[in-house]
Amino acid sequence: MARPFLKWAGGKGRLMKQILPRLPPLHNTEYTFFEPFLGGGALFFELESKGLIKSAHLSDINPELVLCYVTIKNDIELLIEELKRLNKKYPKRDAYRKKFFYRIRDKWNESLCDDISTLTKKQAAKRVAKTIFLNKTCFNGLFRVNSKGKFNVPYGYYKNPSFVNEENLRDVSKSLECATIKCQPYNHIKLEGNSNFVYFDPPYRPLTDSSSFTAYSKSGFNDNNQKELSEFVTSISDFTYFMLSNSDPKNADERDNFFDELYKEFKIIRILAPRSINSDGKGRGKISEILVTNY
Repeated sequence: MARPFLKWAGGKGRLMKQILPRLPPLHNTEYTFFEPFLGGGALFFELESKGLIKSAHLSDINPELVLCYVTIKNDIELLIEELKRLNKKYPKRDAYRKKFFYRIRDKWNESLCDDISTLTKKQAAKRVAKTIFLNKTCFNGLFRVNSKGKFNVPYGYYKNPSFVNEENLRDVSKSLECATIKCQPYNHIKLEGNSNFVYFDPPYRPLTDSSSFTAYSKSGFNDNNQKELSEFVTSISDFTYFMLSNSDPKNADERDNFFDELYKEFKIIRILAPRSINSDGKGRGKISEILVTNY
């Protein structure tokens, strides 16, 4: 079974037991799955492994992320070859590993990818190998960029980081055979037919001023963007099933009805989710998140 190949802030792997029972009533038919905020793709991999997806349309506005998926789908052996090369060069001693990490990060930041179509297969494989390496060896295993699109997560000091998982990468490549993968905004998805399910997992609204972690792309995602998303979700809700995830503002302020107002015509479910990425260990635990559905 394929598993997410990147560690992704807000990844849904540990929420599957709460999400799966709340899927739309399409259990006896295959359906076309749309995920326009792709991230780590945990739900896609779970549903594909269960044979529930006839075809998938996966997309994101982050070209570096999309490049990873396209390369794994189309050129998996080239990528594994590049990862093995990186692994051979990876120093044994931690002091040298840190220098190696920052050297790779600098190289990554020197040649940002805005248009994945401009890269040859070999160039793409080399870049994706660096992306996976940085994700697996940086602090907390994050993917985060600044306003210029540059990767800015520091070194992670892992004893035995693993960034060459051949078996899973080949499983991921096989899972992606049913998918069309594009670099595009969420509102560019084109729904066809009646058996569609769209899962929206946008950058979460921060609970406090200091907890914001929306920098998966250089454009960010603010309250106006959340409102625009709700308008788009409403516009398609009459002819497709959808589920949307987000933070629950009531964790910080019981009077904050931001999402309750935005999605008041839909079903809002509150679930408990682990808070796994926090520099302060005392801040890790379970907090409420919301799932919004139209069924």
